[in-house]
Amino acid sequence: MLFVTTLLLVTDLALQPGLPTPPEIFGPDKIEHILAFFVLTSLARMGWPRRGWTTFILLLGYGVGIEIAQAMTTVGRVASVADVVADLIGITAGLIFAYLITRHAPR
Repeated sequence: MLFVTTLLLVTDLALQPGLPTPPEIFGPDKIEHILAFFVLTSLARMGWPRRGWTTFILLLGYGVGIEIAQAMTTVGRVASVADVVADLIGITAGLIFAYLITRHAPR
């Protein structure tokens, strides 16, 4: 339930109207992308611990889908490949974090 709530929140924030600003490769919004996808990945791994590659593929597709939606809307959002790279970094960090946590968890 927490994963779905977070997913809906991230979707809402990603598609809200924004100020038209040029995309930056290393802009502060990249930290937001990394954190959002780190949290989504960590929550997904808690809910579905044996679905590493599935989590990776689905969340990466979700990130690409958000960028496609931003490119198609007229709400002042700009699609960016750099955002997808930041999403990928967050997903990878989340998978590594989940692996390290579960590796040391008592069985």
